[in-house]
Amino acid sequence: MRWWVFILLPFHLLAQETYNDCVTIEPQSYQVNYDADKNYYWSISSGEIVSTFDNIITIQWPDTAGEYFISVYTTRFGCEGDTSYYQLVIDPCPYATIFFPTSFSPNGDGINDQYIIGGRSVDEIEYFAVYNRWGQRIFESLSNTPWDGKDTPIGVYTINVFVKNNRYVRPVTLVR
Repeated sequence: MRWWVFILLPFHLLAQETYNDCVTIEPQSYQVNYDADKNYYWSISSGEIVSTFDNIITIQWPDTAGEYFISVYTTRFGCEGDTSYYQLVIDPCPYATIFFPTSFSPNGDGINDQYIIGGRSVDEIEYFAVYNRWGQRIFESLSNTPWDGKDTPIGVYTINVFVKNNRYVRPVTLVR
């Protein structure tokens, strides 16, 4: 006589999901099968546990590339039960994530007084220059240095930025 034994674990053993760090990852919830007689013990390798309730956990993962793990084991009537693992992979962003404002107003009111490039890849800016409508370079930097626009007339200017050997050219409007 043959016996078949099936073991049902809460997670698929070594299940995995993948994200990239181009944007902030929203808190994720994970759930395992529920049994009122079991106690659930969760563990994560990194990140922050937002909430847990028996068989449900919500995690805010870090925003850096890497491999992270969730494990859960159960006990029932004091005896060790199921143990399962889940892997989350956060890949490095395959492209530069940069936000280029379309205008700014260096009028001294404390709001948008400088042109500042935003986004996750701003620390990787290798070159930043501003050109006027005649193609004359009026500002230059080897990093993400804000442009204050002082002594510059109202108008449309061209922003030229190099990040990870990629060139970005964008217009910006200076208003007062």
